[in-house]
Amino acid sequence: MKNNIDLRFSLPQTRSAPAMSRVLALLEGRVDAAAQDKPHDIEAWQRQAALGSPEAQYELARVLTSGNPLSADNRAAVKWLRKAAEKEHAASQHMLGVLIARGQGVRANPQQAAQLFRAAAIMGNSDAQYDLARALEWGFGTEANLREALTWYRLAGAQGHTQAQLAVGRAYCEGRGCEPNLAQAASWFRKAALSHCAQACYELGLLYLRPDNPQASNQEAYRWISEAARCGLARAQYELAIFYWSGRAVERSLPEAFAWAARAAAQNDVRALLFLSRLYESGTGCTLNRCGAYALALRAQSILNQTQEKKTGAKAAGKKVPTAGADQSEAQEVELRLRELSAIAEASEMRAAKMLCEDNPSTKELLESLKPADRR
Repeated sequence: MKNNIDLRFSLPQTRSAPAMSRVLALLEGRVDAAAQDKPHDIEAWQRQAALGSPEAQYELARVLTSGNPLSADNRAAVKWLRKAAEKEHAASQHMLGVLIARGQGVRANPQQAAQLFRAAAIMGNSDAQYDLARALEWGFGTEANLREALTWYRLAGAQGHTQAQLAVGRAYCEGRGCEPNLAQAASWFRKAALSHCAQACYELGLLYLRPDNPQASNQEAYRWISEAARCGLARAQYELAIFYWSGRAVERSLPEAFAWAARAAAQNDVRALLFLSRLYESGTGCTLNRCGAYALALRAQSILNQTQEKKTGAKAAGKKVPTAGADQSEAQEVELRLRELSAIAEASEMRAAKMLCEDNPSTKELLESLKPADRR
């Protein structure tokens, strides 16, 4: 049954006080305003759950849910969720479906999980609509149906579900379950971007760079990608570095290009590491440093190897993992970069680069060790 487990389904996030309430609480010195379940709340839920309240049964299950799939708390959570689900409590149906999909506290059963998602989705639960759409997209516990998946993504997105809005935008971009429609894609990406979703900002920016987009605009692309970069998204930071390096839609600035690439590289972005490697090799925006260039290429290779090992381990454990088509092209770029540097670097420089990587296990430390390079 291990092969039925799918950890891509996530449990509902712990409820928390609204951001503004937390800010006001901190200003007033009420540190305990951070949203945590208090013992007296749990005791009240236990009493109400025993009396048959589905809301209390759901809240109690949410508190009991443990990160350890084999924990007895998970089994207790499933017990309470089943009781609430029998009363057609939509949030409980959805959460029970997620636990069953993940094989957490209960035997994994994709078909039953999908049925629970559908029951809760029909009742209007946006999280369930989103997960039902994903099940339909992946063929998890049900026949794959991209057109129906898009319908449920749209329904969830219409309720403000940010990830669903992002999924609708991607569907219209790629023509999954519909005809490609870049205007619709931009509209849905913008909905998610306005909810401060960094990934949506990034993908909206990329959409404006597409040559087949009648609304293509370097300025709009720069606007949204820079927004995503400032939110900390590594791939957006790399793309922003390219904007500054090329002078597209913004005044060319090699120091800015270097700085944004370094931010992305510190988050182990492979393409950013390769970009910095080229800058160090040529001394563009920094002091020429072939040893540093080789060290960054080695770190990129190490990151790709670690990623592949994790995927292999997850597959061996029977877990489904998202496919990443970009991995192969990045691996080819890394191999090419190492060959290029091997042809020009001295043996002593390559040895020093390997020592740099060994002495600085984190990429952030490695970048710090190269910092004495003056930026031009």
